[in-house]
Amino acid sequence: MSLVTFDPPGFLDDFGPEQRQAWHAFISDLMNRAQAGDPSDPFDSPRPQFFNPAETAIGPDAAIEDVKWTAFPRIMELSSGSDRERWERADASRDAQDEYCEWSVTRQAGKISRITFTCEGPEYWDFLSATDPARTLALYRQHVDASAKHEDLYRADGSYIRRNRWNNSTTGGAMHLVQRNNTLSAEIEIAGAATIVRLKGDGTVMNDTQELITCGKYGAPQRHSDPFIGARVNFHARNKADVTITNPVGIYFAGLDTQDWETPDSADPSAFWRYTRGIPERPVRAVLEVPADKPYVLGDITIAGQPIIFGGQVADHLQMTIRALATRVGQSTAQPVRGCVGDAANIAGAASMTSPGALSVSAAVARNARRDRRL
Repeated sequence: MSLVTFDPPGFLDDFGPEQRQAWHAFISDLMNRAQAGDPSDPFDSPRPQFFNPAETAIGPDAAIEDVKWTAFPRIMELSSGSDRERWERADASRDAQDEYCEWSVTRQAGKISRITFTCEGPEYWDFLSATDPARTLALYRQHVDASAKHEDLYRADGSYIRRNRWNNSTTGGAMHLVQRNNTLSAEIEIAGAATIVRLKGDGTVMNDTQELITCGKYGAPQRHSDPFIGARVNFHARNKADVTITNPVGIYFAGLDTQDWETPDSADPSAFWRYTRGIPERPVRAVLEVPADKPYVLGDITIAGQPIIFGGQVADHLQMTIRALATRVGQSTAQPVRGCVGDAANIAGAASMTSPGALSVSAAVARNARRDRRL
């Protein structure tokens, strides 16, 4: 198979030719750095079973797996005493929404009338805003608020404000992800780190989801997303496959389950769910809203007998996905690693850290993603 040219997430068409080429180079660089791992830690580098499909061809046996997880933040579940408490906390701040899905709620006469969900990585908007401010503003006006202005989105020096007034809360709109761990670079880093097959102290192969993420330190064990992404990628690595993330690299909506929902007029609630950005097979933005010709709003719909009063109730029934690709199954000669990332006893004498000043912008993004995922 031929080498991949990376497309924008969801096959979005906002970019011109030069932007598309720059985006390809950016994702390719992140892939290379995820493959390299942290050279200062012999138990995090190299990662020979992770590969960049822009530089290494995909084999004829390639198989894609949709790795799915629940959109509601599991950390809120673990630290709350009731459903209502966790829903209320998740709806209170975008910083609580850490499963690569963020939402904003609109109310009408005290009831929820609309919920907007996004899984667009902030890096895409960094690229778009830097080269096409007019398009950036037009998209905000189309998807968030028609009154958005250039100065709402840009600082005086012309730099883009990720957390601007239209993309900073759970009530004022949501254009793209802003929670610090919800990035495409983090997604790529997790997949790369998880390709290392690890051995336990007794020499047996590690396969427990929590053991793997704790040992590999590629994310937060308490989330839905990170442990499961890592576990599925590692499964393919244990099968001696080469693994990557399929093009276009992104986080996507995998579907909303409305089977225990009830509407006042017995209408199918799934009809109120629509994707507004990305192709149908790769959606990156979604809206849940009852059509204006109906005599009720979203807040009049019940889920398991309870009216919808929080966006988090819907997130409970929403799945997210990345698409992992495994190829050359059974052919890898990479040896398992005995030892965990950051084990001071094992990494004594390892090479010193690469100077941050020598890193490119893309390298810094990847490095910071690793740092943030380990906090």
